[in-house]
Amino acid sequence: MRNIRTGFSRLVALVAIAYVGVASAADNATSQALYLGYYQEDPLTNPEDPTAGAFVLTLPVGDGAFKGSMFFTYVGCQTSNVGEVQGLKKGNALSGTWSGTIDGSPESGPHEGTFDPSAGYYKGTYEVSGGKQFKSIAGCIEYYIAPDGRWELFPVNRSEPARFRITVTGAAVSWDVPPGALMSLVYVVDPGIAGTAANPIKWQTILPGSRGSVDLSSMHLTSGKRYIISALISGKKSARIAFASRDFLAP
Repeated sequence: MRNIRTGFSRLVALVAIAYVGVASAADNATSQALYLGYYQEDPLTNPEDPTAGAFVLTLPVGDGAFKGSMFFTYVGCQTSNVGEVQGLKKGNALSGTWSGTIDGSPESGPHEGTFDPSAGYYKGTYEVSGGKQFKSIAGCIEYYIAPDGRWELFPVNRSEPARFRITVTGAAVSWDVPPGALMSLVYVVDPGIAGTAANPIKWQTILPGSRGSVDLSSMHLTSGKRYIISALISGKKSARIAFASRDFLAP
């Protein structure tokens, strides 16, 4: 009888340890949240070609350190240019630095922003410590790096305004083009590697505002895997008209 009780006690202890392990994993899974959005170069300091790009952060639910990515690649002849973002979240405030290589040039700078409780998303600014720069990649692309810009970040599956929606049917992605649209930024994120050392932004492109669709069939996504697609629609003076993201399973 003593052996049975001892065995039962050990079984209870093992179950308790397993439960604690599961609880800890669940706590870790819910202790961070993925935010998707965009950075927008300032059209006043860079009127030549004020460009937008993907901006992704994995933020702690409470105060703490965070990591993320800014993506600077738009055409296939460019090298993969990604900026690593890091910083500290304290209350509703974010602050930190970003750094990376943009077509061969090491670049970096500070960023800061705040959460707007009434709107339900983050917004802020960033700077490029090297200032405004002209880049020319022979046979590929010419552009300016703006000295500063702004950014906004939204929860996953958020639409702003609420009526703006992304539709995913197989490899076909579409959205209704809102009035005044001049430019669209579209990108795909792998949420499974967001917040790690790897770049979660699989692809991004800039489209004319009049176009309301993309085809994902050539993007080498893993069938059955979860991804997130985002679209920013901009108008005059690079003002945001709409932004939305949507998760989907690759066909």
